Parts: sequence; structure tokens; C-alpha cells
Amino acid sequence: MKKRKIDDTLLLEMLNEGKQQKEIAAWFKVSPAAVCKRIKRLLSPTPESILDKYNLTDQQKMFVVEKAKGRSNTEAALESYEASSRKSAKVIGSQLMAEPEIKMALNELMDTYLPQHYRIRKLRTHADNPDPTVSLKALDLSWKLDGSYAPEKHAHQILGFTLIDLELSNRKEED
Repeated sequence: MKKRKIDDTLLLEMLNEGKQQKEIAAWFKVSPAAVCKRIKRLLSPTPESILDKYNLTDQQKMFVVEKAKGRSNTEAALESYEASSRKSAKVIGSQLMAEPEIKMALNELMDTYLPQHYRIRKLRTHADNPDPTVSLKALDLSWKLDGSYAPEKHAHQILGFTLIDLELSNRKEED
């Protein structure tokens, strides 16, 4: 493995002494951008430190990390839980994503490692793609993200009747 040009402990000591990044870059004979990147990497929070404040179990933390990597609910549940089948992993993943602590932890983790402005830029490159299936999918996702779609309406079946049917029959009785 190639030896790193920047010694992390010396870099942090120099920062604590109040030296500027340009001075540090000159000392290590690297660009100021390289010093800036290394400082960000050293000082950025770890996933564990972000997730610790949400009182999640180890399995839930692992689920959130897998979701942040871009895996589906089912894949993340299979990776973090001992699910007996894909069907049970799908249920576990769905239940976990309904928990507010999981959602908040996932959002914070995503904002730390993939900031919103980066995701928007990336989404834009896909929206400008010449392939219509890619661009339409990107546009669909962008509309979901900004809330352009109307809220979904769900009709729940109750003994052969939907809630909408019951509401209509109640209104007729009141009239």
C-alpha cells in the first residue's frame, strides 16, 4: 500500500496550533485542496456517532447503514436481521421504515455523507439523460421528492366494503 503523504496526527496537531491550511499544505508538499479533504475526512462524524443518539439496537443501526448505501428495505433487512425468507425480510424492512427514529437516523446519515445539493446535482444529470426511460424515472423521483404529487388515497377493505362506500352510505343516511 502506498504511504500517505499527510501524517494525520501531525496534521491535527498543526491545526490545533492554529496553522492555516496553506501552511500545512506547504509543509507536507501537497495542495491545499488535499489538506482540506483530509481534514474533512478526519473530522466528519462516523455513522456510529450519528446513530448513537437515536437509541437504536445494533441490528437497527446496521439496517440504517445498509439503507444509506442504497439497498432496498428487503436487502437491508436480510443483511442486518436473521430473516428466514425474503418475505419475512420484506415485512421487517417495511416495519422498520415506518418507525420515526429509523427515518430520522437515515435522513441525518444521508445528509452527512450525501448532502442534498449533491443528490440534486446527480439527479439532474439523470434527468438530462438522452435515454427517455432514465430521464422520466429521474423526473418522477424529483417530483416525489419535492411533493409535487397529490397525496395518495387508499381504500381499505372492511368486510367486503371500502371505507369510501361506508362514508357515502353514512352521508345518505344523514340527508
